[in-house]
Amino acid sequence: MEYRHALFAFSCFAILGVTAGCGNGTYPVHGSIVYPDGAPARELRGGAVEFDSLEQDVSARGSIDDEGKFVISTFEAEDGALPGKHRVLIVPRQATGDERVGKVIEAKFQSYETSGLELEVTAGMNTPTFTVERAK
Repeated sequence: MEYRHALFAFSCFAILGVTAGCGNGTYPVHGSIVYPDGAPARELRGGAVEFDSLEQDVSARGSIDDEGKFVISTFEAEDGALPGKHRVLIVPRQATGDERVGKVIEAKFQSYETSGLELEVTAGMNTPTFTVERAK
């Protein structure tokens, strides 16, 4: 009888250990966007950076702050991105109401097919810097 209790207890701890250690499989991504001269892309404030996994059917997104920095979220706020290769695009802030927002960056950065931006997310902290060109 004691053997069954011990086996049951072991099974419970094993299951708890596996589920508690799994997490959501993402790794932190805290990045920045700059212009070719190294200046932060402050004009992108309120826009977004979007990741499209090349290995899984999932995407991730992060809002751009006043300094051109972003933190990626996939399943939960600021949880990061899944490991592997990702295509990247950048979406400038959209105008609201009577506000007018001019072109900030070249349109090519707003499409996965033309941006030329990619990131390989690996275990641990990922700190990419993406360089974009100002709109002409």
